[in-house]
Amino acid sequence: MIPTSKTIFKSFLYIFIMIVVYACSKDSENKEPEETIINNCFKIGDEFQGGIVFYIDATNEHGLIAAAEDQSNGAIWGCAESTEPIANQRDIGFGNANTNAIVNNCTEANTAAKICSELSLNGYDDWFLPTTHELELLYHYKNLVGGFSNTNYSSSTETKNNDGIYKYVFSIDFGSNPANADRQQPIDKTNPLHVRAIRKF
Repeated sequence: MIPTSKTIFKSFLYIFIMIVVYACSKDSENKEPEETIINNCFKIGDEFQGGIVFYIDATNEHGLIAAAEDQSNGAIWGCAESTEPIANQRDIGFGNANTNAIVNNCTEANTAAKICSELSLNGYDDWFLPTTHELELLYHYKNLVGGFSNTNYSSSTETKNNDGIYKYVFSIDFGSNPANADRQQPIDKTNPLHVRAIRKF
């Protein structure tokens, strides 16, 4: 018996539906759970995980968050007479290591690093003092983060003087007219500076 046009059409329709159903089921199997895709959930300036996002790394999934307000308007760095480097890393990603080194080696109370290390804010307790480059980034996005004063902020990065003593800390001037037109300034570790804590995510 020769199949009619109606029978042939029904057969093609059935095959087409089965192909679509199979393809959709495979897509569903391969699709990642929505909650694991976080790179579209935040951008610089967003409130996220206890603070404000000011840096997103190349993975687009991790970065740095700043507290929304200062933790101190006058804290020293500590270890002003050290002849060996304690925390001289400048790059992004080393703020936490610098902070831990300062806390473990400097005995002064209420140093900038200790204030950040002991901070518990908005459900997070893994805050640290930024490196010079992390602090420079924070300055760049200061208007999105907010709450800054027009003054010098402490980094966790130290530097030595001409005698080889690690007497200075690199600070970043958040004012509108930095001294000598340079925002990055070495300042004596005994000088109290403003402090803004950051954390990674």
